[in-house]
This record gives sequence, structure tokens and C-alpha cells, in this order.
Amino acid sequence: MSRPISISFTPNQRDYSKVLRLFLWQRTLTRVSIGVLALAFLLICYMVITRGTVPTFFELVWLFLPPLFVAYIFWFQPNRMARQAVLNEQLVTEATWQVSEGGVVISSHFGSTEMEWNNLSKLVITKEYYLLLSKINKNAFRFLPLRAFSSPQEKEEFLQLVSNHIPVG
Repeated sequence: MSRPISISFTPNQRDYSKVLRLFLWQRTLTRVSIGVLALAFLLICYMVITRGTVPTFFELVWLFLPPLFVAYIFWFQPNRMARQAVLNEQLVTEATWQVSEGGVVISSHFGSTEMEWNNLSKLVITKEYYLLLSKINKNAFRFLPLRAFSSPQEKEEFLQLVSNHIPVG
């Protein structure tokens, strides 16, 4: 039986922008949408180039739609949501994660949330964050910046404890 781990951090606007982008990229619907738009974009490019004429209005719309969609989804929307998040004091206060055999309890001076392992689907590892995904609500996740760990050993203990209960990857 592993010993409980306690990790504290204070999220900021940059954290929210980055994790929203990371979370969106994890979603199958986002990847499929980008794939469809990329295919449409390439088909329109091919048609315009092989025809050798001035693009029609419809073709111009499809040339600009995919890059604008990607910019909106991965830049404008996460930044807008992050600006809103930092206006909510409950979202930018110091949070403490207590990770144990029973699950994860996230506490702040506003209260606490307990998540049992059977309600969590997986832990996604990125370069700067861990994203803890919910099994019940596919749009819900919690994040933990890697900077919150005091040592590499603490990070390894965390990963070991989590991997005993949910998929890590």
C-alpha cells in the first residue's frame, strides 16, 4: 500500500490556456474535425491549382475556413476561457491534491472535491502537465502542473500511485 501524496500549486492564466488546448487535442471529435477540414482544404487547393483560374467565393471560403477554425479552437477560445477563469477567485487560489489509494481529493480554502478512482478514466501526461480525465463527464478534467512537484522522486511516487488505479499515458 502506497503512502498518500500531497501536492500544492496555484494555477494561473497561462496554465488554463495551455491545458485547455491540451484537453481539446485529446478529444477525438476535435481530431476528426481538423482532419475533415484539412482534407477539404487540400481538395480546394488541388482544384484551384489544377484549374489555373481565379478561385470562386466558395473555394475562398474553404481555403480560409480550416486555418480560421484551428486558430479559433486552439488559440482564441482557450485564451478567452483562461481570461474568464482567472477572474474567478476559486479557480486561481492555491489547490492541494491529496492522492491516496482511495482517490484524489483537491482542496482549497473554498472547499474540497473528492474523486474516487472508479470515476476517473485516465491520466494524460504532457510536457508540462498531467491531465486527470473524468469517466462520467467527458468534458471534465483536472490538471496538475509538473512544476508542483518538489522532486523527481515525488513525481515518480505520484505516477506509481495513479497507475495502480487508472491508465497512464
